[in-house]
Amino acid sequence: MSENITVSRVIPARPERIFNAWLDPDEHGKMTGSLATFEPDGRFTAWDGYIEGRTLQTEEPRKIVQSWRTTEFPEGAPDSRLTVILEPAEGGTKVILTHENLPNGQGQSYESGWADHYFDPMGRYFASAGSRVREVGEVLEHALESAEERVEAVAGDAMKAVESARQRAQQQAVKAVKAVKKVQKQAASRAKALGKKVQALVKRKKKPAPKKAKAKAKKAAPKKSAARKPARKAGKARRARK
Repeated sequence: MSENITVSRVIPARPERIFNAWLDPDEHGKMTGSLATFEPDGRFTAWDGYIEGRTLQTEEPRKIVQSWRTTEFPEGAPDSRLTVILEPAEGGTKVILTHENLPNGQGQSYESGWADHYFDPMGRYFASAGSRVREVGEVLEHALESAEERVEAVAGDAMKAVESARQRAQQQAVKAVKAVKKVQKQAASRAKALGKKVQALVKRKKKPAPKKAKAKAKKAAPKKSAARKPARKAGKARRARK
């Protein structure tokens, strides 16, 4: 047989703050007032080794799932399962602990233990001035990271826009060069054709007329009339008679 319990309380801190503190050995120790250790593979201890287990799952900043046992578990008893849910609430965060598979007869003891050894010291710790200062620092750090991400995103979009504009300009330049070359080629072709026409026209003007054409021209010229001579003699004869 095993027992399951659920306990909750509102703690004066943001979910992110409690999430990080729960998984950090230094902060976990400070918020409970006892020594805690955490290993890279997820293994942890709390309350000077009284509690031990392993972190199985996390969903930042709202959920932590851990295997969990204490030195009071009977020999051979399986690990219990602890699920920590962090919900934003008025005045801070509602911390909900669902503790499953506890050894039979120990449920009420651990229910009191969560209140006395976790919720009470956590409330005092997160309400302290030092914790408040740290929380403000985390908020500012988070805001700065978000701002940096937004700046990087805007810069990335700007670079993409510049690159896209450069590519379009390059494509338009290539098209313009091709168009100019095409016009130049057409103009050169027309100039060459016009040059040939001009040369042909010049050659035609310089070419001499054929001999046969000259002979025909001579034959076609009118001869001087022989009938005028007698007329002149008749005129002289008239003048002599007078």
